[in-house]
Amino acid sequence: MQTYNLERTSGISLLCDNILGVNEDIFLVSSLNKNGKAREFKISNDRIISKMTKQETEMLFMQRSLQTSLGMEFDDLIGPLNFITVQRETLLEFIFPYSHGTILVMCNLGVVPNFLAKKISYLIRDFEWQVTNSICD
Repeated sequence: MQTYNLERTSGISLLCDNILGVNEDIFLVSSLNKNGKAREFKISNDRIISKMTKQETEMLFMQRSLQTSLGMEFDDLIGPLNFITVQRETLLEFIFPYSHGTILVMCNLGVVPNFLAKKISYLIRDFEWQVTNSICD
């Protein structure tokens, strides 16, 4: 069991690295557990999180996890939640639900949102497939 947890943690770290490498405009990728605690946190050219206190960062992460959880309440009625996009004056956020919680991605506004979201979704689906198939092996 401990080996599985280590492999999963290593896999989540690799997933975050892969997402960060998708586009040079991405500057933060974090895997959040169901309670909004960061399991993995990758930063490149950060200009937001470094200005926040630890408490502000924790509040942001908890809010994003709650937002995802509330959005998933309607999965049975209107279909599964793929991702949430939050556009601010200074940045774009993508919030993706996945089996281990939530993936939060922050990037500059210069990206094509649907194209980037689709690329990230494929990486997450591939990760989910690998985790599912490694359990069955």
